[in-house]
Amino acid sequence: MVRFCQKFIPKYVIKKEKSAMFISSLPPVHLEELLKSIIEHPIVDAVRYNTGVRSAYNPYETISRILALTVPLNKPLYIDLKGKQLRAIEWGIVPDSPVILNHKITVELPAEIHMRGDARGIVRKINNGNELYVDCKEGLVGKGQSINILGKNLKIEGGLLDLDHQYIRAMLDLGLMRFMLSFVENKDDVRELQEAIVRHSRGTVSVDECEIVFKIESQAGMDFVRNELTEKHFSEGSAYRLMAARDDLQIHIGVDQMPAATRDIVRKDPRSICASRLLMGLEDGGVTEADKSDVEHMRTLGYKHFMLSDGISREHSVEALKFWQEYCASRPFEK
Repeated sequence: MVRFCQKFIPKYVIKKEKSAMFISSLPPVHLEELLKSIIEHPIVDAVRYNTGVRSAYNPYETISRILALTVPLNKPLYIDLKGKQLRAIEWGIVPDSPVILNHKITVELPAEIHMRGDARGIVRKINNGNELYVDCKEGLVGKGQSINILGKNLKIEGGLLDLDHQYIRAMLDLGLMRFMLSFVENKDDVRELQEAIVRHSRGTVSVDECEIVFKIESQAGMDFVRNELTEKHFSEGSAYRLMAARDDLQIHIGVDQMPAATRDIVRKDPRSICASRLLMGLEDGGVTEADKSDVEHMRTLGYKHFMLSDGISREHSVEALKFWQEYCASRPFEK
């Protein structure tokens, strides 16, 4: 029996799901028409809400508004918790202003910083653990923007954020138990979420009733997969599953290491989800042959479950969902 949290022994109740699942990320809930159109689309099997997107409503009402659309269609909802993912907490213009992070960090300087899109620079100075002074081209850093730091001996202080705990509590109060956890790098990251589930449910919900997706997005995450996890962690009925979160993962390990990484993830867990960097041709006008080849390659490796990123779901949902529906009709997944 596999254990991460010593307080709890999972029973591993078998969870039924489709043999192949297509997950769409959701836009902010105030974009009601887009939210509704994505959830109601017949090709969408499940949806994911990114808590890094600032909501106009509190966590309980945010989830409730999504549930009003998903429950009648019996479509699962995953809540993506941010955990150790680094994000900017203030607006600023670099290099004149520092990048203010949601977590304190230590890292050997100079270190690389990757911001939205292809913007990148060099971290020259860190004050108070989370004020990063950067050498880069002038650019705007938005509040909530994902930030990636690449450098030797990077350590991130803290784990689940206060907002994460609010969403965990709201999910459990509403009877929902599907979680995605960003930047999982070790068993302590998993244990923290498990303990939060027990605490916020006042002991009425156990991990075996939940589904916890480990989002693998860094070299440390890959080391965890390769060196500390076994196939037994993901055996039939397990509460756990892996995700190849390819956008941040590619930033951290480099393009050359991606084929081996995506292969190793799905070999460890056949139920792994392939996420991000799907159908990126839509950002330049349409689905390309490279997009189709990417999907085919992931399927060849063994992936059956796919998830669209925030950007593609928000900006190109009509084209993306149309393509996936037509693709599945011509190349159906085995049942």
